[in-house]
Amino acid sequence: MELMCNCCSKMCTSKIPLFEPLSLEEQRELVSKARHLDYKRGESVFHEGDPADIIMIIRYGKIKISRYSLEGKEYVLDILTAGDIYGEQNIFGGKAFEATAVALGECGVCLISKADILELILKKPEIGVKILSVVGEKLSVANELVQLLSVNDAKARVAGFLLFRSNRIKGETIELSRDDISAYINVRRETISRKLSELRNEGAVELEGNRKIHVLNKDSLRDTFENDK
Repeated sequence: MELMCNCCSKMCTSKIPLFEPLSLEEQRELVSKARHLDYKRGESVFHEGDPADIIMIIRYGKIKISRYSLEGKEYVLDILTAGDIYGEQNIFGGKAFEATAVALGECGVCLISKADILELILKKPEIGVKILSVVGEKLSVANELVQLLSVNDAKARVAGFLLFRSNRIKGETIELSRDDISAYINVRRETISRKLSELRNEGAVELEGNRKIHVLNKDSLRDTFENDK
């Protein structure tokens, strides 16, 4: 059975730039070997330290990638949405996952084995080049996050995160809990709620419940972020 995206009739690989060099038949072959799994909120796809022998494609929903300190504090490294891919950084090395992947609600993933990807690279070297490109893009995103976390002012950090996340998802509606944002940018949950209210009063965002933030004015957010750095 072909593994389809939840929201359309295309295979999960058809949404991933990494697999653009593949013909439809080659995509079918790859996907036919994959595991097509669904998860409920709070369930783990893999844990830190598990063998890094799969590539994960998000079909629908959201997956949180995080690590825990020795003291048990959670640090969110990324939150993946439909069409995102994770694990490609381990293709050319890395024997174990360095983070844990947890469902943030009902979600579905395709898990493709690293062995199958390596076999593809031997047939189509351009896939390997694309993997390096994807890894490079993720390093750029990681650098942006490091710069964001270097900002001391809480309001500026929240504003910067909203810009960062909006660009990351290529959309204006950010669907994350205050707790997840707190773990993402290392700001107390109560402080995040207070600063979001301030940004709402300034017309920069609109808040819908506890999990939706609509970005209304990126220029205002950018001014807050830049002026308070």
